[in-house]
Amino acid sequence: MNRRKLVFSSGVANAFEWYDYALFGHFAPLIGMKFFPNSDPNSSLLHAFLAFAIGYLMRPIGGIFFGVIGDRFGRKIALSASIFCMSLPTALIGILPTYDDIGITATILMIIVRMLQGLSMGGALTGSISFVIEHTTATHRGFTGSISMSSICIGILFGSTISYLIQNFLSVEQFDNWGWRIPFLLGFFILFAGFYIRKHTNETPSFQTIQKEGGIVKSPLKKVFAVYWFDMLISIFINSTGSVIFYLQAIYLMSFLRINRGFTDSEVSNLANYCYIIMAIITLGSGYLSDIIGRKKIFIINLLAIILIMPFLMNLIATGDFYCVIISQVVLSILAASYIGPEPALQAEFYPTDIRNTALSLSYNTATSIFGGTTPLVLEYLVRKTGTINSSIYYVIACAVSSLISLHFYRDRSKI
Repeated sequence: MNRRKLVFSSGVANAFEWYDYALFGHFAPLIGMKFFPNSDPNSSLLHAFLAFAIGYLMRPIGGIFFGVIGDRFGRKIALSASIFCMSLPTALIGILPTYDDIGITATILMIIVRMLQGLSMGGALTGSISFVIEHTTATHRGFTGSISMSSICIGILFGSTISYLIQNFLSVEQFDNWGWRIPFLLGFFILFAGFYIRKHTNETPSFQTIQKEGGIVKSPLKKVFAVYWFDMLISIFINSTGSVIFYLQAIYLMSFLRINRGFTDSEVSNLANYCYIIMAIITLGSGYLSDIIGRKKIFIINLLAIILIMPFLMNLIATGDFYCVIISQVVLSILAASYIGPEPALQAEFYPTDIRNTALSLSYNTATSIFGGTTPLVLEYLVRKTGTINSSIYYVIACAVSSLISLHFYRDRSKI
């Protein structure tokens, strides 16, 4: 199969997966009211973000499940299977009865669906990364891997755009009653991307090589914990900053600006969409640059920039007018995109081929569960306790310092 078509098909599948997944973050205030009702909107939002975080807690389990499948039976099987499993829970959100219909049962069902989404996503992104990286030569891994991350931004943008169009096409009453369900129902069509990858793509050359040489590990999970446990810790802390700053910018701030700063839905949605476009472009650029100057250099420069300018940016978001918020959001988008762009290649090159899918899936999903999926919940808690979003500065900087320290222990093992 033509390599460009392969990378493109994987990117499209990943974009649709994140369209599905990001809808929950986009509709967090509404989901809070529908499934976690409370007289205080902030309390409803906090419970919605708790459900968001619970989904992320399932990602390491999904990472283990699909990671082992990828190392035992092939990257293609693991990726297509995770895509199939993602389509159903997203569509279920579109038909779930709300709290007003069946009470606490609706809340429980929503949490279960979020857990199923998290389980599926645990194999999707890392499966996509292993799939495209192993189809690419060493000199282009940074750019090729960045396509997976850029497709995240495109998927979130797609979800935001579809939601915006439906919200503006329907009346407020129609959207509140049933219109919000439509974007979730449309997510079911990701199923066809899974069928395409299953039928029209080839297994990666790296996996085919170890398969022919009899190098398939019978128990990749056991080997990962026995031999690469320290490397996974390093991988988790490297990922921590990227996860926090990405979910701060792409998920949490949308709700914060609406509820705490009083900006209109239209203002926040338009700003978010422009930021997603910027991130999609910058992500590709940073991945390409990492192939030229090296991945560690980009990470070090980016982490130092985050530590130095984060206090200024968060102060603008906390107290500035909308034009100041635009500036801070754009800068945050650039920082987040520059970080996540080279990360797929850097993380994939940290592990040898025979256990790459398992180690990458487990470490990456653990990091995004601990630091990414909980970011909206942690930040909302800090805001409620301190009365200002400036309290998040210390959390972000602490992650950046831990990432800098972890980079010292990083080694490229992609040739093993």
